[in-house]
Amino acid sequence: MRFLSLILFCFAATPAAAELVHRETLGGLRGVSLAYDAEVCGVWVATEGREVILIGTTGREITRFDSGMRSVRSLTVEPDGLLLADGWGTFRRVDRDGRPREVDFSLSATLVDTEGLHRDADGSFLVVEDDPSRLMRVAPDGSVLMELWGDGFEPPMVEPQGVERDPFSGNILVVDDNEGLNALFELAPDGQVLTVTPLSEWGFDAEGVALQPETGTLFIGFDGGQAVAIFEWRPSGMSIAEPLDRGPDCAFM
Repeated sequence: MRFLSLILFCFAATPAAAELVHRETLGGLRGVSLAYDAEVCGVWVATEGREVILIGTTGREITRFDSGMRSVRSLTVEPDGLLLADGWGTFRRVDRDGRPREVDFSLSATLVDTEGLHRDADGSFLVVEDDPSRLMRVAPDGSVLMELWGDGFEPPMVEPQGVERDPFSGNILVVDDNEGLNALFELAPDGQVLTVTPLSEWGFDAEGVALQPETGTLFIGFDGGQAVAIFEWRPSGMSIAEPLDRGPDCAFM
């Protein structure tokens, strides 16, 4: 299990970079936002159209639904379904069949250009926007708990598009698209840049990121070429002492 390997890993020498090993690429699937869902052992994919697609961890399509929104720019998994954002400030909660669970709303007055969204273990949301470039933590009531400017990172994170958090290491993963470095940023919870891994070998214009934590399987969506690449991933080190709640084990590991 990945939990045991990471516990042992934290006592070993920290490598210079995170490990990213390409496994395969799924063509014809525009993954502008990705979210792993342990309840259904799959990855939800937003394509910036009306539809949301669920694929298995090996890439097989499981189901899809029409969101009823003009577009879905980013999404994340919640206990009772999904939270969708259209990239213009409107959010919608739906069940796993796509049925709305409440009326549309604004998560926070400061959120408009929402490119990436991740519900963290404590119920708060990690959000990335690219105009301006920023990484935020937003409470369920919409209050801003953290706001970091990507232009001030070293190296700069100019066009953040997707965000994820590894519950074992505690590290935050953000993909920067081709207007930036076309790279995977690994960050500490306070935004300190730990590693930057170039992605151009496997795709153009990185947009979405999702992690199956118990296996270390990482999914990255690319707008250019409309593809989702699947990797084996290991963090550069640990930034938390105890793992976060990651939900149930996938029944089909």
